Amino acid sequence: MIGPEFNITHPSIYRTSTANPFVLAGLVYESIPHWVRRYARIRPDYSFPSSMISDFKKISLSNSELYTVLLLATFFTMLRYYLQVRLESWTQQHNIYPRFAHKVPESFWKLTYYGTVWIFAFYFHMCVESHDIFKDPLSMWVEWESGHKPKMHWQVQVIYAVQSAFYIHSIYATLFMDLWRKDSWLMFVHHFVALGLLFLSYVDNFTLPGVLVLFLHDNSDATLEITKLSFYLKKRTNGQYYKYYFLMGNAAFILFAIIWVIFRLYWYTCKLLYATIYGAVYLGPQDAPFFPLLGAMLLIIFAMNVYWFNFIARMIWRVALTGEDPEDNREWDTTAVSGLNQQKLDELATEKCHLKPKNV
Repeated sequence: MIGPEFNITHPSIYRTSTANPFVLAGLVYESIPHWVRRYARIRPDYSFPSSMISDFKKISLSNSELYTVLLLATFFTMLRYYLQVRLESWTQQHNIYPRFAHKVPESFWKLTYYGTVWIFAFYFHMCVESHDIFKDPLSMWVEWESGHKPKMHWQVQVIYAVQSAFYIHSIYATLFMDLWRKDSWLMFVHHFVALGLLFLSYVDNFTLPGVLVLFLHDNSDATLEITKLSFYLKKRTNGQYYKYYFLMGNAAFILFAIIWVIFRLYWYTCKLLYATIYGAVYLGPQDAPFFPLLGAMLLIIFAMNVYWFNFIARMIWRVALTGEDPEDNREWDTTAVSGLNQQKLDELATEKCHLKPKNV
């Protein structure tokens, strides 16, 4: 391994908590060409794709690492099937509209998962004294200054094992368990990109950028599921209406949109991309074989976040104009997509579902 070109205290390093996006654009304009020229000197015989294939062949993972992830992925899938059966029965007993019978278990599962892993990630970023990468993003490279791969901390190993297993499960779930949506194929691609990002950052030991990526994403996913569950549960087929679910859903939707802009668009750019597309060039190992591929994946995820914000902005605009409940306008059985009112959608869902008799 060839150590970093500079250390974090070098006067040429732009070190800040949150980079100015315009300054960052200028820094990246210089850092990427610099990396290309330097890498050409370090590996003059590098040729694409043969050299990349050769680098992939050198990857070595232990059986225990592979089996742990696969067992966790299997556990997640079995647990979700169990919750789906139990919660679909619960929706019948509690007079949930048939249109939401399959959506409630999916949202509950995602809320449970994303909420749990984000709380653990929050603990890691805010409470583990040896790491302060959220407040000081470039500090994620300090341990590389010795010229050796830093030791991977146990919290990071837990996060990587659990998240890798979840995305393996999610590839299966997108095809066979989740409700099919307008962006399901994009979600399918997203899961492969996320899994590839986890895998390559793990073998390159770029794991601190990886845990920051996850920290910046999972809270918005959890908040979205709170919004959806609140609106699924607020009105029942027996005529009951729960206003507190309505209020909670509106509050969660506003919070979801705010979190998306701050975490996935602003901080993702000014903390995560600043620390990687710029910081890693000068403060990380100079010969990391998968750095360009990891950088490309980070940019792809950012592009997906921008694309999905289009759905959020359109939803906000529709709610502001019509006063209707916010709906997931990626789903086909919504007023925004189908053009049918909610009563007609519920009637169609009832005809298709043929509700089973309630358990006594």
